This record gives sequence, structure tokens and C-alpha cells, in this order.
Amino acid sequence: MNRILMATLLGVVTTISPLAQEGARNSSVTVLTAALAGPTDPKELEAWMDQFLADYLKNSSAPSLGFVLVKDGKILFQKGYGYADAEKKTPVVPGQTLFYAASVSKLVTATAVMQLIEQGKLKLDADVNAYLKSFQVKSNYPAPVTVANLLTHTSGIDDSFILGSVDRPADLVPLTEFFTKNTPRRARPPGEQIVYSNWGMAFAGCLVEEVSGVSFYDYVEQNVFQPLGMMRSSFRRPFPPNLAPFVATAGVGGQPSDKTAIQLYPAESLVSTVADMGHFIIAHLNGGRFDDARILSQASVAEMHRQHFTQHPRMPGVAYGFFESYINDRPALFHTGGGGHESLLYLLPEENLGFYIVYSGELGKDFLPAFMDHYYPASPPFTLPKSPAGFAQRAERFTGLYRPNFIAMTSIEKLVSLIADTPVVSNSDGTLTLRLPPLGHKSLRMVEVEPLLFRAEEGSYVTFSEDGKGNIIRMFMSGSSKDPSAFDRLRWYESGMLHAGLGMAGFLVFLSLPLVSTTRFIRRRWRKARSDRQRASGKPRLAWRMAMLVSVLVVLAPVPVLAWMLIGDHSRPSQFKAAFHVSSSCLLFASLLGLTLPIFSYTVWRRGDWSKVERTYYSIVALAALLMIPFLYHWNLLGV
Repeated sequence: MNRILMATLLGVVTTISPLAQEGARNSSVTVLTAALAGPTDPKELEAWMDQFLADYLKNSSAPSLGFVLVKDGKILFQKGYGYADAEKKTPVVPGQTLFYAASVSKLVTATAVMQLIEQGKLKLDADVNAYLKSFQVKSNYPAPVTVANLLTHTSGIDDSFILGSVDRPADLVPLTEFFTKNTPRRARPPGEQIVYSNWGMAFAGCLVEEVSGVSFYDYVEQNVFQPLGMMRSSFRRPFPPNLAPFVATAGVGGQPSDKTAIQLYPAESLVSTVADMGHFIIAHLNGGRFDDARILSQASVAEMHRQHFTQHPRMPGVAYGFFESYINDRPALFHTGGGGHESLLYLLPEENLGFYIVYSGELGKDFLPAFMDHYYPASPPFTLPKSPAGFAQRAERFTGLYRPNFIAMTSIEKLVSLIADTPVVSNSDGTLTLRLPPLGHKSLRMVEVEPLLFRAEEGSYVTFSEDGKGNIIRMFMSGSSKDPSAFDRLRWYESGMLHAGLGMAGFLVFLSLPLVSTTRFIRRRWRKARSDRQRASGKPRLAWRMAMLVSVLVVLAPVPVLAWMLIGDHSRPSQFKAAFHVSSSCLLFASLLGLTLPIFSYTVWRRGDWSKVERTYYSIVALAALLMIPFLYHWNLLGV
């Protein structure tokens, strides 16, 4: 979710459900049997890892993977697999090769915020506006956005990848300057639901700068990296000269270069070795201490790891920065990352164990279930319970269309909603099936275990919430190794497929006008005849020409974006922004000019110009022009 997603706006959606993973129980990999609960022998762990990764290393064109596991305050095992640079055949070295941590970066940022809370410079329940000097978050909801909201992804702040991306490191600006020009927008009331937000965590990084008086880069280097001995870790772009040669080649376009950068760098720009991340894990499992250094008090670590929000008392929720997971009934804290490399940091606090795995290529989603089944098997293994009696009669309460809430609502990225409809359907056996986007290719069965709470395949949790009248309005999922997700229930007229159909119908109406005009011109030239009234008045001619101008603007509007898709540099967000600016400008002018068409339609009907068929057709075009305005406004297409 934290990568260059321009293609998403063009109809490509990555798997967005936290449950979209295949169980490792179906893996073709044959694994060794652990003699003891939990890894205790580095050699046995290495043998299991080697065997599990055999297919990955054999079938990947350029395997690149790092792994570190911490047990009882020490690194029990770390190893690199494949190549840091496939062309040069440079092997991955755990203490030397830097991988993109992507969204695992958020854990470092959350740790920095907790340090400032411990020092009394920030307060968890304080309105973030109290710390801002250059700008203020708009108070469009009664409750303020608090620091705790930012750390639990419950701020309601809308994301926008487009605004948060730049072409190259030279385009990066200080966080305060960026947020002053692009004030975070609140799309939902705070404190009501978990909605994953890069902007929210980057905003937390901005607060670090505001109250510490130093840049975010300097703060984390001085207060997190140096005490933990993480000397081969950095958020900076360009990469520091001493680190740049060791960044693994799995960035944008397969290069470890600085051609692109993310403005929301506290949320996703960390590069680090697995050895350094092992130090970070040790500190979090050891009450904030690493060797003789301490980055947080034991009380602060306990507070950071404690659940602070959940959508249902019996399902996993979110701590400060970390998400909760219950795999094989083991409580865990985790965070994933995706962008350049895929990554997972996973803590089992009760076992005093944690690991970090980062890789390129197609390892799949099998590792965590396989690891847990091998070292911490469930007894008995999870199976879906029987459906409660009478559920079939209540199933209609839950069935219908839902839409994931992490999709931006205040920018053009809302267009992703057109292909994000998520149906929930009832089965004859008293279960429900959730068909996951895109296009419902994956599905998940679930069974009600208590009112509004369901258990799903793979042991995950699903719950539904009601409005004051008892109507189901929202669905939530958590419990696996993917981020918790919230879904809004859609009314029939909010369906993405319906809106896509309406948009296509309107486009075809405008596309038809040039064709009809050409046919009309040829027919009249062939007959060489015009009515006296048409000769005497220019109004019918002006009406038709205005409709032609509106139609041409609408038909040409997608061309700049399509050109960018075909021949543009997809690594440069500015090119897409420019292309969309031209497209949206065409639509804006078309909308303004289209307001005249209903007036012209009334005039030609009153005067009796043209034939009835032509007047009827013109009225359809005028109606499309009138309805185009609220349609474009709804999808944030009237301007940038």
C-alpha cells in the first residue's frame, strides 16, 4: 500500500483485504518438524529456512532476501539469501545489505513520538493543532485529531499518494513546509475506525520536528539509530554516501537509485539492514533497552504495545504503531511493508521472540503461517465453527456491497472505488462469503460466532457495526498478517459498477455527437436543402456548435492521461499530475459550457427548430451535460 500506485488510478488495484493470503498449509514446501516449541537451535532454524525458501530461490529470477530472528534479547539467527545486486552477483549480507523497509518505517516514527511523549513534549490526548505554528488542521468534525489518533490510524485524515510523491530527492521539502501547502484533510470523524494512513504517520513525523526543534532525519538518527547501533539505517534521500553502494537492487525499476522519493518519508522511506532491525526488535522486546542504551522506559514500551483501539472487544486491533495479530492463538504485534521490497516485522512478546524478513520477488504470503505452524502450532488447528441455528433468516442483514475505507475520498484517487466493490453474499450452509476485490477473484467464507462477530477462514476476524436504527453500515477485518481494514456498506446507488456504467454512458453520448453531426452534415449537403427558419436564424446553429464544443472537450479529456500511460515516464509523478491537470481542465471547461445546453434545448423546442428526432437527441446531450457536473464533483474531477 505504500508504493508508487499511479497504475491504481487507471484500474489496477493491488490486493487490499487483510485476509487475501493463501495458507501455508497448502504449500508444496515440505518442512522439518520442530522438536521444541519455538526456535531454540540456530542450525535447526537455518535448515528449516533453507528448505522453506528452496522454491523461492530456485524459481525467482533475482532472489534477494534477508532474515533476522531475536530470542531472549539476542540475535539467535540471521542470514542473507540471493543477491543484493543480481547483475554483479553480489550476495546479501545481513549486516551490510540495505533493504527498503517501506511501511515498517512507521514503527521507527511511532517510537520517536513515544520518546517525546515520555519527555512530556507531546501528549497523547492533545489536539495536534496545539503543536502547529505554520498551519492548522481544519476542524470539520467536533472531536479534534489527537496524537493517539495518528499512532492508531484512527485520525480520519485522508491519504493521497499523488500529493505525497515527488520525482526525485531534490524535490523533497521539509515536512512543515509540505503540510503547510498541503494541509491534511479530514475525511472521517476521528476515533471511530481504523483507516490505514500514510499521511497520518508522516504527520506524526512532522510533530516530531515541531516539538524537538530538529529535522526528522536528525532526530531519529540521534535518538533511535545511534543508541541502538543502527549505523546502517537511514530515512535520507539521496542515500548517505557510505550507504548508497549497499542498497539492494529492488527499488523502482529494479534499481537502488534515488530517481524517485516519497515526500511522506517518516511513513515509508527507511532503508536498513536486517542486523540493524534485529537491534530495533531487541529494544522493543527488552523494555526499551539495547545493551547499555535505553530508547524508551519499560512503561512506555508497555504502553506502546498495549491495545488502544479495536472494532470489537474480541478481535485484534491496533497498538501505537503496531497492529495486533492472533495466529494459532498467539498474540502478536506486527507491521508490514511493500515498496521496492516486501517486509514483515513480527513480535511475539509472550515468547520474547521477534523476527524481521524482507525480500524481493515472489515469496508469497506463506512464510508467516508456515513459521507459526512449525514452531507454534495450534492445538487443535483452527477450523470454521458450525453456523448458528437460524442464521440463514438473518443473513440478509449483512449481505450487500461494501467498499474499503483506506481509498482516498478527497482526491482523484477516489476513482479506485469504481473497481473496489466488495460483495458479501449468503450461502446455503449458513455461512457468508466475502468476495475480495479486485473483481472478486478471491473469496473468504465466514461464520457468525456471536452477534455481529464472525470468524473467517485462516482464523481471521470480521465484525459489523450498526447505526442507531440497527442497520448494518460498516464491516471490519483483522487478525492476520495484513493491516486491519474497514469497509463502508454501500447503498445501491453508490455501487462502483453503477457509477462506472453511468460514466461510460455519458461519455458515449458525447462521443456520439461528432458522429451524428458528421452524418447530419453529409445528409444535408446531399439534399442541398435547409429550412427558411434555419437560414434566418443563427441560434440553432450556435446551439449545435456549443454542444459540439462540449462533446469534443469531454472526448479529448482522457487523452493526456492515456498518453502518459503509453509513453510517459511512470517513475515521475509530476508527469501524471500534469496530464491529469490538462484532463481535468478540459472537463471543467466542458462542465461550464455545458450549462448553456439546457437553455438552448428549451429554445429549439419552443421555436420548433430541427426535426423532433434531432430536438430529442439534443435534449439527451443537454441532460448529459447537466448531470455531468454533480457526477464529476462526486469523483473529485472538477479541477486538481
